[in-house]
Amino acid sequence: MKITLKILTVFFVSAAFFIFSSCSAVQPRFEKMLGTICFVNLHENGKTAYYDEIFARLAQIDDEFNLEKENSDVSRVNKFAFSENVAVCDDVFAVLETAQKISGLSGGAFDITIEPLVALWRVNTDSPHVATQAELAERLPLVDFRNVALNPSEKSVRFLKEGMKIDLGGIAKGFAADEIAKICKKRKIRRAVIDLGGNVYVYGKKPKNQLWTVGVKNPEFSDEAPLLKVNVPQLSVVTSGMYERFFEADGKRYHHILSPKTGVPIENELYSVTVLCENSMLADALTTTFFVLGKNASLEALPLIQANFCDEISVIFVEKNHVVSFSPDFPFEHTILYEDWKFNFF
Repeated sequence: MKITLKILTVFFVSAAFFIFSSCSAVQPRFEKMLGTICFVNLHENGKTAYYDEIFARLAQIDDEFNLEKENSDVSRVNKFAFSENVAVCDDVFAVLETAQKISGLSGGAFDITIEPLVALWRVNTDSPHVATQAELAERLPLVDFRNVALNPSEKSVRFLKEGMKIDLGGIAKGFAADEIAKICKKRKIRRAVIDLGGNVYVYGKKPKNQLWTVGVKNPEFSDEAPLLKVNVPQLSVVTSGMYERFFEADGKRYHHILSPKTGVPIENELYSVTVLCENSMLADALTTTFFVLGKNASLEALPLIQANFCDEISVIFVEKNHVVSFSPDFPFEHTILYEDWKFNFF
């Protein structure tokens, strides 16, 4: 293995790496919420009042979506939605509607009712568990997005099967990044980097209209230089990969991206999927969707998803055979950083 380019100037390390500089007297801020570290850099337009507004909005979203908070909207849905219609706030209902739409377009590859399986495997906890076939057989019937009934007039949720639960962790951070971008627009922030645990939004323009430089991790050496760099305008860049959250048992690695069909961690040709799209909520959900589908099925589904959301969506597939594949007509300049990896275009 040999890195072919010199180290890129300054990177903020996360699910991707980002070049940025800040001239603001107010330092970038980070806080733990939404189950991750949320980092915001408003660059030279940073003001304490703007950071306060942004992190107050993040705290509100955390209160609405956090499964660990007993009174969050999502927790209330999981407790009561089989016995009654549960009214939720505008934020949660908007995310639920988008999630259900993606589930339908992907044939269930993305499914928010996967929470019973997530709770079974406990991948991102101190007590992970390898699910048995008996346990999977008991919980898989609870996983089906079609058994979530949404009532737009009431903004309420109802479960059609007892024991169901939802988890919006695969889409809520993208929603939150979009909300911060709205605040940046309202406050006329010229440029910002928003990183919500790897859900990244590079907002505005760099000096002299330079593009942002985004790096995608090398899944085999995730703490070293990135695998490739991509130059992008204002955009959300989100990555999901099998190397992000996992545990090992009896010599086997079990990662956190579970199949809604089989209940076990996905095993296919992919190390990771990166989605680039101005709609961060959509990008967030599609990284999981495309990882579950695999490269070929994802490329087949992409035109339908783009048409339904009217968004330009670009995808990077990092494959286990040391090939980096791009969705058709990938529009961004990019450079690979390792000699033993190759590009593949469609």
